[in-house]
Amino acid sequence: MRAIKIKFEVSRLVACLSLLIFLQTSFATEQVKQYKTLLTNQSTGSSVKAGKLAIIIDDIGAKASDSNAFALPQKVTFSILPHTEFSNTFSNWSSQQNREVMLHMPMESLHQVNLGESPLLSNMYPHEIRNTLQKALQTVPHAVGVNNHMGSKLTQMTLQMTSFMQVLEQSNLFFIDSRTTRFTKATLIAQRQGVKTASRHVFLDHVQTPAFLKQQFTLAVKRAQKNGKAILIGHPYPITLSFLQSELEKLPTNVVLVTVSDYLQETNKFRINPNLAAQSAPSKTAIIANNGLLDTHPENSQAIVKHSDVSAPNE
Repeated sequence: MRAIKIKFEVSRLVACLSLLIFLQTSFATEQVKQYKTLLTNQSTGSSVKAGKLAIIIDDIGAKASDSNAFALPQKVTFSILPHTEFSNTFSNWSSQQNREVMLHMPMESLHQVNLGESPLLSNMYPHEIRNTLQKALQTVPHAVGVNNHMGSKLTQMTLQMTSFMQVLEQSNLFFIDSRTTRFTKATLIAQRQGVKTASRHVFLDHVQTPAFLKQQFTLAVKRAQKNGKAILIGHPYPITLSFLQSELEKLPTNVVLVTVSDYLQETNKFRINPNLAAQSAPSKTAIIANNGLLDTHPENSQAIVKHSDVSAPNE
């Protein structure tokens, strides 16, 4: 009887020891997980890694009322059209706000649209591409990057886009592909030329209704949450500006609004080019109504191979 009791006590002791070892092992495993998470968070400088949302407002400078866009948060990036009455003025205003500025460079389209003054065309030789781009940059003196205005034809052309990217690389400028055609070669050519680049994911306002803006904005936010970052492009329409002012005040806590340079993780690299800025003093042109408005819609017609991807980016 005593032997049976001793055997029972031994069995219970073994069970207790096994449970203790299991608990200690589980605790150690959890501690390792927590330590790894802590190291990851410390390396990113944040306790919670939020998705990055970069918003670009295209076509700034087409008309005087675009000045209303300056009420948007400072992290919203402006892409300014060259050679307009307001190009220089709005570039300097942005600099005073410490707002990031891009050049919204007109490029040849597959369609009959008004591209404004001095666009890049498919029949230009490399030196003409370079000269035209450099003159455009002088009218937007604080640009730290470039994206294409229209361009469904030119962005498919290797020679012209290579010359274009060479200027950006030499000028320390990044490139954002607006993706007005899914057959664009711009991103690939930029990478080959050593230009920091990314592509638009969502167009916000090619249909100007509250429901559509909400749908597109939600797509961009969800992409940022899922993939860690997203680029959203809109325009200075009154409905868009009002919508963004409201929605950006209630971004989810796991999404943060960033400049395009921050999106590209190049905040310290891309900055005001003093050589370009020195060539153009702040304009004293009065901000008056401009009746000759440029086309402010993203290209949404068919490309060479009869396809459009404005509302459904092939990303």
